[in-house]
Amino acid sequence: MLRNYLKTTLRNLWKHKAFTFINIFGLAAGLTACLLIGLYIHHELSFDRFHQKGDRIARAVMHYSIEGTAQKTVMTGTKVGPALRRDFPEVEGFVRVSDPALSQSTVVIKQGELLFNEPRFIWADSAFFDVFSFKLRKGNAKTVLNAPNQVVLTASTAQKYFGDADPVGKTIRLEDKVDYLITGIAEDAPSNSQLQFDFVASFHSLSAAKTETWWNANYVTYLLLRPSASIAALQAKIPGYMRRQSAETEMTGNNFVTYLLEPLTKVHLYSDAEGGMSAAGDITYVYIFLIIALLILVIAAANYMNLTTARATERAKEVGMRKVLGAVRKQLFWQFLSESLVLTLGALLLSLIAAAAFLPLFNRLSERQLSLQVLFQPAGVVSLAAVWLTVSFAAGSYPALALTSFQPIKVLKGAFKNTASGLLLRKSLIVLQFIISVFLIISTLVVNNQMNFIQQKKLGYDKQHIVALPTDERINQNLKALKNEFRQNPNVKQVALAYETPTFIQWGDGIETVGTSTPVQKMVTAFPGDEELAKTLNIQFVAGSDLTESDLQLLNAEDDAKSEYRFLINETLAKQLGWKPQEAIAKKIKLGGRIGEIKGVFQDFHFASMKHTIGPLVIFPINWGNVLLVKMTGKAIPQTLSFLESKWKTLAPHRPFSYTFLDEEYNQMYSNENRISRVFTLFAGLAIVLACLGLFGLVAYTTSQRTKEIGIRKVLGASVLGITALLSKDFLKLVVLSIVIASPIARYAMNEWLKDFVYRMDIPWWVFVPAGAAVAGIALLTVSVQSIRAALMNPVKSLKSE
Repeated sequence: MLRNYLKTTLRNLWKHKAFTFINIFGLAAGLTACLLIGLYIHHELSFDRFHQKGDRIARAVMHYSIEGTAQKTVMTGTKVGPALRRDFPEVEGFVRVSDPALSQSTVVIKQGELLFNEPRFIWADSAFFDVFSFKLRKGNAKTVLNAPNQVVLTASTAQKYFGDADPVGKTIRLEDKVDYLITGIAEDAPSNSQLQFDFVASFHSLSAAKTETWWNANYVTYLLLRPSASIAALQAKIPGYMRRQSAETEMTGNNFVTYLLEPLTKVHLYSDAEGGMSAAGDITYVYIFLIIALLILVIAAANYMNLTTARATERAKEVGMRKVLGAVRKQLFWQFLSESLVLTLGALLLSLIAAAAFLPLFNRLSERQLSLQVLFQPAGVVSLAAVWLTVSFAAGSYPALALTSFQPIKVLKGAFKNTASGLLLRKSLIVLQFIISVFLIISTLVVNNQMNFIQQKKLGYDKQHIVALPTDERINQNLKALKNEFRQNPNVKQVALAYETPTFIQWGDGIETVGTSTPVQKMVTAFPGDEELAKTLNIQFVAGSDLTESDLQLLNAEDDAKSEYRFLINETLAKQLGWKPQEAIAKKIKLGGRIGEIKGVFQDFHFASMKHTIGPLVIFPINWGNVLLVKMTGKAIPQTLSFLESKWKTLAPHRPFSYTFLDEEYNQMYSNENRISRVFTLFAGLAIVLACLGLFGLVAYTTSQRTKEIGIRKVLGASVLGITALLSKDFLKLVVLSIVIASPIARYAMNEWLKDFVYRMDIPWWVFVPAGAAVAGIALLTVSVQSIRAALMNPVKSLKSE
């Protein structure tokens, strides 16, 4: 029986090649989209799940509040791990890891005569390879980091530096100062790891390892709990414990500092803390991708139902004959369902080939390293089989039931007509398909407009034509000469030294007013720089004046306690301290251990994501830093960069010349949103193509049902244009209905998405016009092609065939 079903199915599909091709193409396109999105979702959900002890690892997030202003940061002091292990039996171990992005500097490695800038150089405690499941090719996990000046290289890094030679036992030189002994070789970190590194050096190499402090938050701390311990139970004990440390933390009254424990496997998608070693994901976007995949699959399945039922009149007599010859409805049902199974299987196989072909492009769009290998693992094979059967039964059941319900007597007499309910279902499917298409198009336009709004919004500082050059202590000592050499180029306007770039300033600190009857404390962001920082970024002042070279001369490099500081504060901080901008001038404040007076108040500017309001900010002078900001005119940029490189090689030969553009760094903050924008655009276009295939099927069905009517109308003098308009208007009504339904749904969904942004665009009314016009235009073209073809038929042949 099964063999007969299969033979009949293959013959029928081969006989109607055009129908088979369109159906397979539609299903394959939808399944390809689902496979690619499924790979992305699997990758996001798998973050950090490869660690064998992952369910016992928690990341400590510092949660602190000063004067009612609370913040969360992944950066902690050096004491968190050791203190919690000593005082809580639930804690088995800890690992402190440096964050290379914190200071936005790179480590310079010297190997022989070669110099390399290495941005993924981290320091970690000796338990790093014991707590985390990063595989070592060479070396003992318990000893590779147990002494100062030891380092483990990844396999790709070892190949880069030493080729095929064994590097273990050899040394590399850091910053042309210290030699580090290579004690092990590790596998490259998987792409679904929040910890990304090329080098892991022993934490004991750092001077910070010699002291324990709750503050000086420069490190990410991970705790390993004992097998019987609960993260939630330990979390409940920490606030009370930290209150007992108030004498040491100096957080009293309503001020507090505590730590929140984030399960390792939840960090990537669920953490709301600032910072982190890799760009975090968002569970919201996983849901968005999942919804897109389901919507695409619904469109593809609806196409199959429409195209199959559109051919009902062609197969009505076949069904009638089969029933007369003794076939029961159950046999006919499985016959038609077998066609769905075979056709869907063909589409699935084709989608696997297409997914492999388009995966490199999708990887670029999604900024991920996805692989099809996961689909051929047991869980992947089961998932593919489930998708095949689900789509086959979901898409094939209704056509099978509809076709097997024909009454043989009526069919063979030529009195067969489709039911009104069947036609209603097909029209409903078309409306659903275009609702999805319009929704995706409107969403794409809103996301793109929000990204343009963010990129074009005035930030309060100038990020155009500014390059950031990582610097170090030796360059800082010779900074004046380097600046003078750079300025010889007429296309270089300003050169400033800063602790970090202004796109996302991470230095958090506390200030206190000095000389007031009641000292006021505030939590602020600090942005150290030299006297050219404000000029380079074109920061505007509303009161007072900018820093000068003489302000830097008040600093004492030998004893900071003897330094006199001049501070610049933003309007927000002045307001929070209860001062008007002019009133703030000459007032004294203490920032950390630095005491000085306010010299200027500048206009607020954005120094974090647009998802956050502008907070209080302090600029104070430094004669050291991690980055040089070079402002160019924008003319002859390649030649200017070449000039800067030549000067750099002369004055800083110990460090390779590397740079990033400030505007590119700013755009990188919105990588998740930009990724969503690109994917929305891709799949919105695919949804339109698939929806038009469904519309094509319904038009084909309608014209086949009205062949005799069209012939009569032509005989009576109807024009091609008139017949085309007659056939098209009903379908355009469906498209208009789709636009009316989809628009408010899309508006609501996009308003919810925009709530994540403090600074956001308003959704303009006109965004619905191009979406509706595009869908209506494409639908009209699809309908017109089929309608004109029907209108051009010879009426003699159509009437004769009837």
